[in-house]
Amino acid sequence: MPNINGNTYGLTILCPIKSWRTHNPAPEQLLRKYIDGMPNGSASPFTRVRSTHFARLTIIDNVYFEGATAREDHLKSQYLWFNSNFDGDLENYLDDMFLQMPTEIEEIWKHCVAFPGLENGRDEWKRYMIRCQVKTTFFFAAVNDMTVEEMLRALMLQREFSSFVARNQGVPAAELQQNFKEFMAAYREAPTPEPGTIDYKFSRQGA
Repeated sequence: MPNINGNTYGLTILCPIKSWRTHNPAPEQLLRKYIDGMPNGSASPFTRVRSTHFARLTIIDNVYFEGATAREDHLKSQYLWFNSNFDGDLENYLDDMFLQMPTEIEEIWKHCVAFPGLENGRDEWKRYMIRCQVKTTFFFAAVNDMTVEEMLRALMLQREFSSFVARNQGVPAAELQQNFKEFMAAYREAPTPEPGTIDYKFSRQGA
C-alpha cells in the first residue's frame, strides 16, 4: 500500500523552488546554504518531532539522461525533496512539524513556489504539503512494526548487550546468571535515549 508500511508512514514531498530568473539572490542557493547548515543527530530540528524515524532534505537540480534507450526528460524547475518515515498518520505529523519547528519550516519552504507562509495558519501549511505529496513505495525504515521509542531502546539493548557479553567471558554459570538478571533490571530502568542519538544512562551492573 503506497505511503504506509506496517506502522510506518512514508512521506515524500516535491516542491518547486522559485526561479533564479525572477529572484536575486537565487532561491536555490539560499536554500542549499540553509540546508547544508542544519544540525544533524540529536540537534536536528526533526528530533523535536518525536515520531520521526528518518528525515532528509535535498535539492533536485534535474533528471539525467541514462542512455539511448531512455527518453530524455528535463525538469522545468529545481525541486526541494523532503522525505520522512514516521509513526502515525500524516495529519498528526504535519501538526507536530508546525508546532515544533516553525522557524525551520519558514526558512526552508519560503524559497518554494506557492508556499503560503506560516502566518496563514496550520491548515494552509498542511494543504500545501499535501498538494506537493507524491506516493511513497520505498521506505528507509528497516523495521515497520516498532515505534521510534521501541527502536531506540532496542538499539540501546543491542549495544550494551555486546559489552555485557565481552565483560562476562569465562564467568561461572551461577555468577553469569546473576549478572544477567542485574543487566536486564538495569535495562528496564534505563531511560529511553533521546531521538537522534543512542547515548543513554545504562547502569553497568553485572560487569
